[in-house]
Amino acid sequence: MKDKKKFVIFAHSGTYDKLYQIITLAITAASMGRDTYIFLFFWALKKFATEDFDVTKLSAEFGEEGKRLAERMQKINPISLPEILNEVRKMGNLKVYACTAAVKLMELEESVVKSRVDDILGMTTLLEIAEGAETQLFI
Repeated sequence: MKDKKKFVIFAHSGTYDKLYQIITLAITAASMGRDTYIFLFFWALKKFATEDFDVTKLSAEFGEEGKRLAERMQKINPISLPEILNEVRKMGNLKVYACTAAVKLMELEESVVKSRVDDILGMTTLLEIAEGAETQLFI
């Protein structure tokens, strides 16, 4: 039997535009039947841990265009990112893991992080999971 295709996202950034991209790519890949993994580091981890997915927190570099984009995103897709992600996670082929070192570096409470992800894993384990993935993205 052929292994299912794997889709892996190494999520680092915590601005809304990048979180939006991380989640939409992950839910699309999972919906297509791929085993999908989001590995959380630094600011992406902090946003997931605090559930701070505020659409108005786009990168400052976008200025006024960012404000207009935030308004359009809210009109087009009023469902929150965590809601969409959690619905797709119920399918069973989308896993979200936090990096052990990043949890410590970002001074996050381990019990809070564990309540929001599938597990907290070391880098070695994350790389073993990613091995052989058809797609690996760093966002």
